[in-house]
Amino acid sequence: MMQRSNYFLAIFVVCLVYLVLGLQGVCIPPPPIECNVNHGCKIFNYMGIWEDRAACNAATAAWPTSETELLNAVANAVKNKQKIRVVSRLAHALPRLVCVGNQGLIISTQNYASVVSVNKTAMTITVQSGAMMRDVIEEAAKEGFAFPAMIYWNGVSAAGVISTGAHGSGLAGKGSGVYEYVVAMRLVVPASPSEGYAKVISLTEADEDLEAARLSLGMLGAISEITFSLEPMFKRSVSATVKDDDDLENVTESFLRDHEFAEITWIPSHRKVVFTSIDRVPVDTPGDGLCAIIGIPARVRDIETAASAYDTFQAEEDVDALCHVIEQLMISPVAIGGGFLNDEQNFTRYPVIGFNHHMQASGGCQGSHSNQANNLETCTPTKVLDKNATVCTWDRRVQTTLGFDVELRVPMSLLREAIKDVKKIRNLNPRSLCDVAGIFIRSIKKSKAYLGPVDDVVAFELKSYRPRKRGTPKWNEDVYEEIEQMVIEKYGGGLHWGKSGGYLFGGLTKKVVSFSKFLKVKDKFDVHGVFSNEWTNGLFGIGGNRVEELRAGCALDKMCKCREDKHCAPNKGYYCKEGKVWKNARVCRKIN
Repeated sequence: MMQRSNYFLAIFVVCLVYLVLGLQGVCIPPPPIECNVNHGCKIFNYMGIWEDRAACNAATAAWPTSETELLNAVANAVKNKQKIRVVSRLAHALPRLVCVGNQGLIISTQNYASVVSVNKTAMTITVQSGAMMRDVIEEAAKEGFAFPAMIYWNGVSAAGVISTGAHGSGLAGKGSGVYEYVVAMRLVVPASPSEGYAKVISLTEADEDLEAARLSLGMLGAISEITFSLEPMFKRSVSATVKDDDDLENVTESFLRDHEFAEITWIPSHRKVVFTSIDRVPVDTPGDGLCAIIGIPARVRDIETAASAYDTFQAEEDVDALCHVIEQLMISPVAIGGGFLNDEQNFTRYPVIGFNHHMQASGGCQGSHSNQANNLETCTPTKVLDKNATVCTWDRRVQTTLGFDVELRVPMSLLREAIKDVKKIRNLNPRSLCDVAGIFIRSIKKSKAYLGPVDDVVAFELKSYRPRKRGTPKWNEDVYEEIEQMVIEKYGGGLHWGKSGGYLFGGLTKKVVSFSKFLKVKDKFDVHGVFSNEWTNGLFGIGGNRVEELRAGCALDKMCKCREDKHCAPNKGYYCKEGKVWKNARVCRKIN
């Protein structure tokens, strides 16, 4: 076990990584595409590791700067019978959505990322597909408008955030799904030879096909432009309190409904809950608050020290250290704002009140604008040379902590019983859940988008440790596997399209508004599946493909539900066993 002095140093560093502000010398994240003249291209997500740990390749890549260049890129690929996928500048999806195959074309929207216009009369904003959402909400704010729904990380692209169904929290109005605010789109889709192999189509709210395009996993074509609806500017008021979780199942729904953008962080290992009330207030309410929750640059040296310490905690199953980390990260910061500041530097009190665009999302480590370049003496696309440089805490060039990020969606009508069942699993060994950095609870309104949720749902996001080496089990992973399987199987739960899930994605198409209508539109725009890949075919069961992959150790990477011991790690003492509460679960449990 670590010496106590090193232990507390590690705790301090972990907290520093998440809370540090105002550092200089930022190395912006590397591009997701790396090409070699003789060996094609490799595609990376932000973490540098895909769900199945396999490589993600393409034969060629294109970086269009205009709709004409995007049209030409698609046309050439269709003519040459290549598969096509599109990736943004930062690539934050975890499933193999953009893995196009060794013969395919990967299109980057890094250089096609401008805000086109703001229509004050219609209260809309039109942007190119690669536009960073920070730029979108800031440009809208300059004209006096607010973008109501947004995730906390403002470095995502406009096309990426809608294509994966990303969301904030809230059931009022159009809800918290960013895709719900899409009112028009332009897409480049495959076409016949007589039409030049590709064409541009325009969709508006008058077109029923928009319900497929607004949340499409990129399967209909290459998004060119998106038009979002806006609202008059308002402010947000944020307050947070820590309570015991004794009554959580009875108060969650009412809390989420009573506050427009409410969210909850449940720390089951400590039997604590952070209730964060977020409400709309008039724009003339005093306050100039700021959100600084995520995306704040941190020093490479600090990140690697914290990651090394956390790896040691996991390897040694140091439950005291892990539980203390969770307390310091998830509970203690609430008293100092939990990432919200009353001004640009300080937290003084709740409520924190500020303009919507300052309070709904944060970032900074991605750089000041979409095409910012790195100082090559400090960092290259493959390596950070200066340990004192600052980066995003998840930068793949740095030895950072790897993790699973699973979002389980429970129908609101089943919320109470689902929480009670999770508590039953927790109560068997509360400290086994000290690897989860809280269960982040948000609400999503039922949708008309064909791949959207059919009911009002509550999203439970679990972020947990992922070992670096293939075949290495995670301490107490059976607890997390049982919770995931129970929510999906017993409660008909869904998943976030862009987060971890592995084999759990199987059957997800039965839980959306209308998979059959989506397929009809897909076949209308892309009959030959140019914009589909092996993963989407497995997701939809096309051509006999499946998302589950049975092999030795597959359950350790969430690529299968174990049937046999070999799917776990019997050589390390992990065997396939039934769940302790949800008996239909099959999990990898350590047997001493």
